[in-house]
Amino acid sequence: MSAVLVTGGLGAIGSWVTRELVEQGKRAVSYDARLDTTLVKDIEDKLECVVGDVLDLPSIIHTIKHYEVERIIHMAAALPDLCEANPLVGFRINVEGTLNVFEAARLMDIRRVVYASSRSVYDISRGEYAHPTYKPIDEDYPKAPRDVYGATKLFAEHMGANYNRIYGLDVIGLRFAYTYGPGKQARGGTRAIYSRLVENAMLKEPLEIPQGGDRVDDLIYNGDIARGIVLACFAENPEHRIFHLGTGKGITLRDMLEVLNRIVGEVPIKIGPGLDFPGYVSRRNFVYNIDRARKELGFSPQYDLEKGVRSYIETMTRLGISPVLLP
Repeated sequence: MSAVLVTGGLGAIGSWVTRELVEQGKRAVSYDARLDTTLVKDIEDKLECVVGDVLDLPSIIHTIKHYEVERIIHMAAALPDLCEANPLVGFRINVEGTLNVFEAARLMDIRRVVYASSRSVYDISRGEYAHPTYKPIDEDYPKAPRDVYGATKLFAEHMGANYNRIYGLDVIGLRFAYTYGPGKQARGGTRAIYSRLVENAMLKEPLEIPQGGDRVDDLIYNGDIARGIVLACFAENPEHRIFHLGTGKGITLRDMLEVLNRIVGEVPIKIGPGLDFPGYVSRRNFVYNIDRARKELGFSPQYDLEKGVRSYIETMTRLGISPVLLP
């Protein structure tokens, strides 16, 4: 059976992608910089795992050949905090690493590459797309990255389009809405504020967020993200090459808190008003228009907020993953 290679396949989102592939009866090969199977320990025996670096082109090519890879899902990336702390490293991983995946795919006649872009490619929310109306944005919303991470993701999008134009490589980029799920708190740090609420609530630990309770985000659970990625990997003859994966709805931290109070009982968390979280003042918060993904990929979210939070907590408990408490 031919395989699907998932770079970053053991990460907070990549692990859900490999899980989705396994559940669909596909052969999944994870290509990750470290062998940390914490998030896939229950399906570890159904995975093939390779320790490798996306900066190592010969290693990617060897893996494709050895495992008879037919399609690639590229999830490996340097996260925003690392990109800001060391732009050169962020560029190398997110741009050179992505180009290595494209080049390997071209040389090895891979049928399709699906890669993770980001909402960070966009300009800030303005006018009717911002507070308080939040008209959903489509994929043509103006691009103007405000950080290193967004710049690397937009560059990768441009190079994907050029590999398609020059070589005919079938490349699809996905821009995720704000994501949450097991592993994001441990690996995403302070930016994973919705995951911070969930894991503090699991521990019944006090948390005070002095501002940000009025900020609206399109928040999507990692299980839905993974399903959308796999749909993009196998969709037949899509018209476009860039898609949104989101819910098409906006939620706030207060909405999350209400759900947590229903699920785990009254939690000692207080949230102040305002449009920005402490230490995170980006106005790149949107609601997504997901019509293109619905029509061409067959994507529709399966998790509302409460179902997603319940799955988050159940998955952490089932896999024996301890919640992370940030200072």
